[in-house]
Amino acid sequence: MVLELAGAAGVLAALVVAAIALGLIGLRRRSLRLFLAWIGPLYSVGIFTYLLFEGSGSECDGAGATFHCWEISYASTWGLQGSLLVAALMLLSFAPLLSMQMHRRVPSVLAVIAMPVLIATNLPDLWPWAPAWAAALGAAIAGPPSREATPKEVAPKLAR
Repeated sequence: MVLELAGAAGVLAALVVAAIALGLIGLRRRSLRLFLAWIGPLYSVGIFTYLLFEGSGSECDGAGATFHCWEISYASTWGLQGSLLVAALMLLSFAPLLSMQMHRRVPSVLAVIAMPVLIATNLPDLWPWAPAWAAALGAAIAGPPSREATPKEVAPKLAR
């Protein structure tokens, strides 16, 4: 994967602005807090699945009747260190769900701090997890969803 720094920096800036805006709006809207808690893990699983099956190239071997080619997935090029970093990013992307279960911001805040550090260690391979970090940032700002819906989200009762 080729990382175009100018384009990636623009996309990252837009993601950060959107995450902050959604996080601030989510302070008042429980449904948005639920969305912010779930979108990062869903994105993370999706990008992992894509990189697991999509190829970064192919190799061929043999000649004549024994000639054959096979696809090399992105994941197979990570090595041990890259695989451990991806596993850590996958776990950290689930922190907003843990925050939702615990009703505390701490897991999301820790993920927001740790994910950029991990991504920076291997930027060319791990930049696809930047949107998962942005989702965790929005979830950390908004905080975990409350146990019950806010009064604005509850349908009004009809008086008899």
